[in-house]
Amino acid sequence: MKLKKTQLILIIVLIVVWIIVIVWAGVKSTLKLSKPKAIPKELLPQAQVKETDVKQAPQKEAQEKPTQETPPKETPKAAPIAKTDDAPRAPAILVRAFKVNRTDFSDLLPAMGTVKGETEVELKFEINGLIKSIYFHEGEKVKKGGLIASLDPKDAELKLEYIKNKRASTSAAYESRLRTLEVNKKLYEAGAIIKSKLEETEWACESAKYELETVKSEEKLAENELKKTNIVAPIDGVIGPREAEEGEFVTPQDKILSLFGIANVKVELGIVERDINKIKLGQNTKVYTDSYPNEAFAGVIDSISPVIEGKSRTLTAKIKVNNPKELLLPGMFCRAEILIVELKDALLIPSTSLIHTEEGMTLIPVIPAESIEIDKDEVKTGTVQLRQISVGYITSDYADIRNGVNEGDLVVIETQGELKNNVKARITTIEEISF
Repeated sequence: MKLKKTQLILIIVLIVVWIIVIVWAGVKSTLKLSKPKAIPKELLPQAQVKETDVKQAPQKEAQEKPTQETPPKETPKAAPIAKTDDAPRAPAILVRAFKVNRTDFSDLLPAMGTVKGETEVELKFEINGLIKSIYFHEGEKVKKGGLIASLDPKDAELKLEYIKNKRASTSAAYESRLRTLEVNKKLYEAGAIIKSKLEETEWACESAKYELETVKSEEKLAENELKKTNIVAPIDGVIGPREAEEGEFVTPQDKILSLFGIANVKVELGIVERDINKIKLGQNTKVYTDSYPNEAFAGVIDSISPVIEGKSRTLTAKIKVNNPKELLLPGMFCRAEILIVELKDALLIPSTSLIHTEEGMTLIPVIPAESIEIDKDEVKTGTVQLRQISVGYITSDYADIRNGVNEGDLVVIETQGELKNNVKARITTIEEISF
């Protein structure tokens, strides 16, 4: 038992010693951590620099200064820049220019079309029948009143002969009634017959008269029907396509052929949608065909369709062309030039030279004629001016300038440098209008 107590006391002592060691180690570690470490001066912010360092700085500077002051060294001054009249200038730009001259100008709108007869007549018989003869072929010319085609006239002739015989019989009956009336009038005056007998004779005579008038009308109808067995030309023209042949039975609904009047013709043009605003009635045109390439046929726009075709998106305009020599025939393909505008002594420049500003102004780069010189390399030079102008008529190629440019001036159309006001330019090429 004593051994056990001794062991227990030893264990307790060891535990106490171990606790003391641990506590002492913790206290020592805490004291080490709480001691501030020296931080390099260069890492401290300016506000944390010790006042002692600041105070000691002048003393150090005083110790470093020599006992006798030395005069400061003078900074050498830069040599003055000599003034010369030749101030540096911006390099000249290379330009291609267009010379402004007065010229006559016409803007033409090209279009394609087809020749049509001014008058196109579909020829048909007015009665049923068999075609006996067609006297003209396609493309042949015919004069007004000329016989073109005819039906077999037998039925019409028989009918007319029957009506004529009927008229003769009716006329004889009427003459007989007239003689009877004259006799009865004398008998009535003599008192041989009563009045009712005379009136009966008068009525019979009047009936015969009306019957004769009816027969005369039937005769005229028969004569007219006989005339309808023939087709005659209503106008001077040229025969078009034939739709029937000799020996066929036709009705008034069947077209036999067409007749085209070509003393004047019409050319139908297709105008694309973007050019519709350029055309109007009465504009002068010239028409050309492959058949007569060196001859221009003059005409005017006679009508403009109010409807744009759905698939082609074109508007149909018709040109009336005088064709006294009858050279233009229906169906010919042709090219037309519509005169949009005609200018006299206009100042024209390329449309690509126009500069449009955000303020709505139009400028052009101009090299005035009076500023143009020839340098030592025989190259023309000048000064570019950006001028505001007013434009009259404008096309995709040229613009008519109303003011802001003079004849003989040069307009810049291409440059290899920045275009700005009063910049010097070397002119490589000068172009002029040519048409």
